[in-house]
Order: sequence, then structure tokens, then C-alpha cells
Amino acid sequence: MVSPNPMTSSRSPAPSLFKLVGGVPTEKLFRQPADALVIIGRQLELIIQDDQLPADLALGTLRFSLFRLHQGRIAQLANICRSITVYGEADVAPPEIDGVQFVALPAGAPLTQEWFLIVDSPDFWGGLFTRIVPERNDGRVRRYQFEGTLTADERTISRAMLLLSLVRQQAAPPATAERNYTMQAMRWARVAYALYTHSESERLNLAPSLHEFPELLELLTACASTTPATFVQQALPAALQALQPCHPDGDAIYRLEQEQLVPVVWHSPQQPPPLPLNQGLAAHVRSARGPVTATLTATSPEQVLMPSAQAVTAVPLFAKDALWGILYVGHPDVAQQPADVPTTAARIGALLSELLTVLDLGRGVAAPPDAFGLPDFGLPTSYVGSSPYAPPAPAAPPSMPSASPTMSPAPPAAARAPLPTMPPAPVSGAGNGMVIPKLTPPSSPARSATPPSVGAAGAPQPVAGDTSAFGLPAWMRSGGGMLPPPAARGGSPATPAVAAPPPDTSPLPDANWNDLQRRLMSALVAFDRRTAEYLWEETVTQYRAEEICVELLMPVQIAIGEGWHRGEVSVAAEHFASRFVEIKMLNLLHQGHDNPTAPLAVIGCAQAEQHEIGAIMLALFMRWAGFRIIYLGQNVPNSTLADMVRQLRPKLLGLSATTVEAAHNLTEVGHILSRLEPPVPQFIFGGMAFYERPDLIGRIQGMYLDGDVRSITRQLAEMHGVRK
Repeated sequence: MVSPNPMTSSRSPAPSLFKLVGGVPTEKLFRQPADALVIIGRQLELIIQDDQLPADLALGTLRFSLFRLHQGRIAQLANICRSITVYGEADVAPPEIDGVQFVALPAGAPLTQEWFLIVDSPDFWGGLFTRIVPERNDGRVRRYQFEGTLTADERTISRAMLLLSLVRQQAAPPATAERNYTMQAMRWARVAYALYTHSESERLNLAPSLHEFPELLELLTACASTTPATFVQQALPAALQALQPCHPDGDAIYRLEQEQLVPVVWHSPQQPPPLPLNQGLAAHVRSARGPVTATLTATSPEQVLMPSAQAVTAVPLFAKDALWGILYVGHPDVAQQPADVPTTAARIGALLSELLTVLDLGRGVAAPPDAFGLPDFGLPTSYVGSSPYAPPAPAAPPSMPSASPTMSPAPPAAARAPLPTMPPAPVSGAGNGMVIPKLTPPSSPARSATPPSVGAAGAPQPVAGDTSAFGLPAWMRSGGGMLPPPAARGGSPATPAVAAPPPDTSPLPDANWNDLQRRLMSALVAFDRRTAEYLWEETVTQYRAEEICVELLMPVQIAIGEGWHRGEVSVAAEHFASRFVEIKMLNLLHQGHDNPTAPLAVIGCAQAEQHEIGAIMLALFMRWAGFRIIYLGQNVPNSTLADMVRQLRPKLLGLSATTVEAAHNLTEVGHILSRLEPPVPQFIFGGMAFYERPDLIGRIQGMYLDGDVRSITRQLAEMHGVRK
């Protein structure tokens, strides 16, 4: 085990790993955002984690600050892997993780512009090799795009690990004496299935990353609409069709029925006979619990299946923990066989086992008599679907004309789509948060004597055309203060704004907010709800709700939103984190008690606005400032405002907009209020949209909020004579 937190400074040229895949045709290189790389890399990690493989793992993170939210997941893998090495520019000190070595790269080195993940073990190896390709719009970098490839090529992985050992100026990991190509093939079938059926597969177009396994893509595409009732008629012929380019000597799939193997589909001039389970290769497959390849002899029961073959590979098909059937593939003599025939058959068989398990076709199938039962090749049990078992009706095997052997054709695949009856690939607690933002949460408003100006370091910089669902509205961020009324900038008449007083800088007793921020961010981006809930409970028992919002939830949400804007945090991780923050703030809002005699403030989101964290935060602080609050939530239609105001007669109406579309809808609100009979509420508004389009502020009749939310709400309370 490597000592805690070792760090090596690279004095070598730190060559590009991307050049190792330079021979990949351009049409097979994918260009993807960070979201896709997170998902692809996570599937490789899950193989290590689920199967407890003592692998060597190399991770390129661009810079060490992007590694911090990997910490929990990598710490778990460190207990499994033989070695883990992380490469990046040392912009911060790396965390201390027992078993993980950090290699500091010189600024500007090629590896600091490459995101890679390499796994090497005797039973599973592969790598994700990419480099940054900035995506530009009107000359501005919008989000990182990464160009690269996913490969299972043994030579590429070995060369990459050797080059990385030169970078860190240490001996390369011991060479793998013997590789298990069968297990490698079956594990890559699991990776292919997980990527193809992932919930983000369509949006991110993950399928092209599997270009090294065309037979798996062909089978997955053909099985896009497979159900338990159509598995035999659709999936099995498609499997044999996908195998045909790999061998010329025939194949067949048998199903286990009452301790006898019955042919279901085949390539041969005549229908093959049933086979006994306890003879020939079937008996070997049963005892070996995995694929078996053997030379055919005149007395082999399988000789009648494929008379022109010199050898045959038999691959068991499992439905969860029960033997469902056997796939037979014929090929030339074992000593002269093409190397890819047994491995391709193993991949196809493993993928069929995935489908059998997901479709829940194992019920009612008798497992072979064995004290320990048959394995499922490490297939995660969470793949088991909820579809009711509906055994396919027995069908006569299709006839095969001798002149041109054919199969029952699978129905044409629909447009690329995840298999509808199959759940998305399972994700363990370590989550998809592969790459993370530089962890420098903006200084809390309560701690800043001089608020930074808009656009200062630490605040996300919105990009033209980018309507992110994340990050806080402008008026929730440090800085800015309330802007002058729109009329002073040539806009429509507006309620006069007042200058923001200095924020409260009184210290909190024993509050280590930076540590809490780091821990909560790590948990949220790693999808670790248990840790996040523990930290929340720990915090709420020690600190006031107002301080928790300002010192913990707000900085964490801002920093995660910044990471999304830079392409360093996945969409899934942002949604998970934002939902957690939103739920906690709503709970605080619902737990509060109003003063029934206090002025009423109605708070919500503009028409067409779905992102409500900023509005919830404003509602919370207005309640704490002494207002009586009614919170309306998302997408408050303009058509309902007049009736609502007449019924409730609020003192204030506040609406938030993070998208430009929603901000445009606010221009109508002022006109609606101006046509109402008195008393008319004061209209306040704000949101991220106005960072992107500040020209819209002057078109809205109301008070634009920007600055420290606590200072803003105190001013509003003073303006309306509110007393706590």
C-alpha cells in the first residue's frame, strides 16, 4: 500500500497520451462534454468496484483542484485497486487518501489538457483517452468539449501505463503474466449494455463510444424493443446475425428444458437435434461455469450442429442465477482459430445474459444441481427488471435453406433508444461526479466587509445563450447591491431603490464553514445522500437556520453551479445537488411561523421559470426579516396575478427569473399591476437572467434586487415598517 498522500513532481516532458490513439479514424473519435465522460468512466470504475478487481488505475484530472470531489469514490476504490495514480497540475495541495499517489505535472504540459482514465488488470483492461477541444461561440469559450475514444486494446493500455511510469519516474507496475480474455470480453459486454441503456444515452449519444464492439451495438440496436414475450423470436436471431461476420462455420442457440438442451435458432441446413445437458461441451460448460472452447471429434455430440467446423465454443446463457441455455459457435481448429471468435462469442453471450436477467426470464428455469448454484458472471443483481414473467410460446425453429442459411429476421430496430423494458444501468453510491470544480466557494456575504463587484472571481460568469438551471440568481450573490432604479438608466418608472447597508460581519462561534462546505460538496457531487444528510443534521443542531443558508447552502450551490458552467460537473450531479438544497430550504420555509399581523409578501417564480432555489431563499429571508410569506413556487402565470393580488392584497410581490424567456415575461407584470385599483403591491424582481441580459432590467416596472439577500430583506423590512 502506498503511504498517505505521496506526491511526485514530474520532471519529464509528460508526453501526450492522446497520441496513443492517434491512429483511430476521425469518424470513430467522439466529441463529448464532460457529462458523457463522467458516465463512460464511471462504468469502468463500476466493473472494478462490483467485481473487486485488484487493478492498476490511472486518472488524469487536468488539475488537482478538480479531484477534490472524487475523494470519497476514489477512497473506496483504493481499498480494492493494486495502485491508483492521479495526474494533474498542482494548483492546490492534493487530499490525503491512503493508497493514492498524486503526480504533479508542469503547467501547460500536454497531460494537463487531457482527461483520461485507464484500468489495467489481468481480467479487465481499457481506457478513456480524451483531450480538451474548446467550444467557442462568438469568440467566447462556452463549455469544455473533449475529443477522444474509449478502447479495450491491450497494446494501447500497456503503452499508456508504461508512459505514465516514465512521467512519474518510477518503475511500471508489474506486467500482467496472463490475461483472461474471456472475462475481459464478458465485462466489456456489461459496459456496452450499461452505456447503451443509460438514462442519458440518447441525449449524450453514448453509443458511438463503443465503436470497437460493432457486434454488441448491432445486437443492442436490434433488441431496442425486446420484451419477455419476444425475446426468443427477436433477440436470439439478432445475436446469431451479429455473430456471422466473425466466423464462417455455423452457430446455434439452445434452451434448457427439463435437463435437456432444445434448439431454438441456428445456422445449418437442417434442424439440429436436442442435446443432453450432461454430455459433450454442455457438461464442461456446466462444471466450468463459463465459456469453453474445444476441438470437435467424430464422437462429439456437437459435430452434428456444424459439420464443417473443426472447433466449437460454448457460452452459457444465464438468467440471473439460473442456466437458461447455451450458445454454440463453430470455427476452425483451436490452434489456428481467429483470436476474436471465442471472445466475440463470450461478449454476445454475456450481453444475452444481461437481457435475460433484465427481462426476468429466469423464473421457472431449473438451475443445475449444484450446492453453490451457478454464477451470473458478476452481473449486478440490481439489473433484474420488474417486468412480469411471460414465457414465450414455443415456436417451431425457422427452417434454413441449404443454399443460403438464414435466420428468422429480427424486427427492424426503431430509432436509437434505450431498451424500454430495461432499467438504466445501476449507479452505486459513489456516483457520477467524475470531475469537479475548483473548490473555492465565494466568500459569504456575512463575511465580506467589501462585497466584490459583479463579475469578480468566485461568481459564475453567465455565457450568452446559456440558460443553466443551476447557480443562484444575481440578487443572492455577494456584491452589486441594489442597482439604481431603471428610470435612472433610461428605463420605465420604478420604485426607488435604496443603498445596501454594510453586511453583518459578526463572527459565529466555532463555525468552520469552509470545512462543512467542502464536505457537503463532496457528498452531493458524489451522489452520497447518506453523508449529505448526516452533515445536514450535524449542522442544524449547532447553527441558526439563517447562517446555514448563507454560510453553507448558498456557497455550495454557487460553486457547483460554477462547475457546471465550466463543464466540470455533470448535469446529473448538478440536479442531485440542487434538489437536495431545494428540499432543505423548502423544509425550513414550511417549518417557519408567520406573524399574522405582519405585512404580506407573495414570492414565486416568473411565468415559464422552473428553477426556484433563488425564490425560496428570498422567501426564507423575508420571513426571518418579519414578513408574512405566501410562496407560490414555479411558473406563476401572468394571467393569474390580477386575481391573486385582489384576493390577498399583499404589500410585496416578488418574482425570480433565471432564463431570458422568463425575464421577458416579467415586463408584462408591471403593466398588470399598474392597471389594478389601489392598494397595489410593490413589485420586486431578480435572477440570473439579468446577468446575461442587463438591458431587460430597464424594461420592467419594479425594483431590481442584486446583492446580499440579508441586507436586501432588512431594507425591505425597514421600508414597510416590519418589526420581528
